[in-house]
Amino acid sequence: MQIEGKRFTWKLGRQLVDGEGGFGKVYEVYGPNGAAGAAKFVPKDPGANRELLIGEAIKLSGFTHVIPILDRGENENFLILIMPLAERSLELHLRQSEETLELEQSISILTDIASSLVEIEPVIVHRDLKPANILFYNGRWMLADFGISRYAEASTAVDTRKYSFTRQYAAPEQWRSEHASSATDVYAFGVIAYQMLSGNLPFLGPRTEDFRQQHVSMDPPVLKAGTLRLQTLVEECLYKAPEARPKPKNILKRLQIAGKDSEIPALSRLASVNRAIVQQRAAAIRKASRKQDEQKLRDEMYTSALSSFQRFASLLLQKIKENAPTAILENYPISGHPATGFEDLGPSVRLGLGYLHLDYPSKAQSWKGPFKIVAYTSIRVVMTQDEDQRKSLGRSHSLWYCDAQIEGEFGWYEVAFMGNPLMWSKQSEEPFSCSPPQAERAFSPAIDVIQLAWPPEEIDRGDPSEFIIRWIDWFAQAANGEFHRPSTLPERQTTQTWRS
Repeated sequence: MQIEGKRFTWKLGRQLVDGEGGFGKVYEVYGPNGAAGAAKFVPKDPGANRELLIGEAIKLSGFTHVIPILDRGENENFLILIMPLAERSLELHLRQSEETLELEQSISILTDIASSLVEIEPVIVHRDLKPANILFYNGRWMLADFGISRYAEASTAVDTRKYSFTRQYAAPEQWRSEHASSATDVYAFGVIAYQMLSGNLPFLGPRTEDFRQQHVSMDPPVLKAGTLRLQTLVEECLYKAPEARPKPKNILKRLQIAGKDSEIPALSRLASVNRAIVQQRAAAIRKASRKQDEQKLRDEMYTSALSSFQRFASLLLQKIKENAPTAILENYPISGHPATGFEDLGPSVRLGLGYLHLDYPSKAQSWKGPFKIVAYTSIRVVMTQDEDQRKSLGRSHSLWYCDAQIEGEFGWYEVAFMGNPLMWSKQSEEPFSCSPPQAERAFSPAIDVIQLAWPPEEIDRGDPSEFIIRWIDWFAQAANGEFHRPSTLPERQTTQTWRS
């Protein structure tokens, strides 16, 4: 098989196992003079053209620490980049080394990588720096495989494979789907340096969610290999905050003396104090990063909660309107907050003496109960008892987006409350809803003024018909003037119905 490039015709050879790319396969090829090269086949999917553009940028910039692009072509299914055939990847080099590398060799390799980062910093962010993408060619280690790279000043686009990265080397900002910068490559450099010096990755996963938590909010085991200067440099590269990491030029400069610890006691003491300050700063940054990540996760989950709520709430109101065309719907549809801006104002429906109301979900704050709550709202049915509508009778339930049954498994749960008969006078609504802070006491083992009347029960997200039919029935009773209080409270078994 032959490949028609822009400059030459290339003969296709064997697939290079060590050259497998994250977004394409790599084959050995031979040029017109018999010289060997490597052809990367990039599938023609969104973002593929970007790798060709990056290749052209590399070629035009005259980089000396990046694997050059010799030619390019395409066939029906692939875009093709032709590069020189490198001797080996750093991944293979580390795998074939029986022990950790000598300090001098490690610093030499890291110096080559840092030189590459200095060179590309003004133009390109690699975004997937790892040993498999660092190749030995022409006597030095160079960067290759810019499959998910982006121009340094470009805004991240959908087709740049923003959400693609290698879990072991991904920076905290990548896990948060935030803007990638040169600091993102510096973080990956720190992971590689840690791996080369200690023989292990700083974070071991093994699951994707484990890697995310570790990279975003945990410190790696203390690095004990290498000199004090080098240990401090690696720790700084692994800072959670991108802006706190050293710049590539600073890294390159410090590597020149990183192989030696000072023999002067005073300078050694100063270096030790400096490392202690670096570690203290890392702890503070880690704490801030964890808080930022927790907030981002809660925001993402709140968005999921809104979407789930809209599905079953819309279905409830739709069924009412289909079966009672004269019912009056207000503040509908429920796809967003009304223009009035009142957060507690949600969709409602009136028919006869009955009134059904749904609040818009709010973010849960200050809940200290036995499980996590992301969002909360309530649903209410009321029956008016006189023409002036001054007397009413009804019930309301809380709806919580929480993980009441299994930790980490979130869904909408229905729960309701009652007053302790010895401490609470009858209300117009029984059972009634509570915000999470108000409801904390009901989940305490001690007897309190507020108690559970309806235990947390998950609304079936696949088939919420039981929930919908029950509330439509209560609404119909209220509309016809036949609504009654529950004969007994609590209505259902409430003990041991949530995780502790």
